Amino acid sequence: MKEEVIISGFGGQGIISAGLMLAEAAVLEGLQATFFPSYGAEMRGGTANCHVIISDKKIASPIVAMADTLIALNEPSIEKFLPMVKENGYVIVNSSVVKKDFDFGKRRVIKAEFEDIAFEKLGNSKMANVITLGLYIKAKNLSLKIDEIKEAIKLKFGKKGEKIVNLNFQALELGVNLAG
Repeated sequence: MKEEVIISGFGGQGIISAGLMLAEAAVLEGLQATFFPSYGAEMRGGTANCHVIISDKKIASPIVAMADTLIALNEPSIEKFLPMVKENGYVIVNSSVVKKDFDFGKRRVIKAEFEDIAFEKLGNSKMANVITLGLYIKAKNLSLKIDEIKEAIKLKFGKKGEKIVNLNFQALELGVNLAG
């Protein structure tokens, strides 16, 4: 089993946090994982992306050459990384922000208004990244368990208090439910 994913969007959308939680959850599951973040020069509002590779075998490089999945929370992410997604790979699109039509070719596309859902259901659009993670894990039928993602959420946000951790748990469940 090997899954290579690129998560990308604007700085401030929780791109790096989502990638780190995904990689940590994989390690908690007993898998190998790499996490390679890249920040735009502007930080908040600039571009951010990360490469995450999850495998049951050793990983030679943390760089994704051809992704199984692209999680794109903005249009520039699709423009930059869509050519790096394998044929029949997945592209998960935040249609709250992405309004432009793209030719996705033979890739499987899942669109959801992640930020709108986060604001409407949780009162905080910044939860869109965790909703996206929940949908991704369920849609791809990854071997990661929701409990491992929850543990990664606790590791990431535990110092911010139980209210923030529980809000992230709710966001995760929303994403899982979106995937069906």
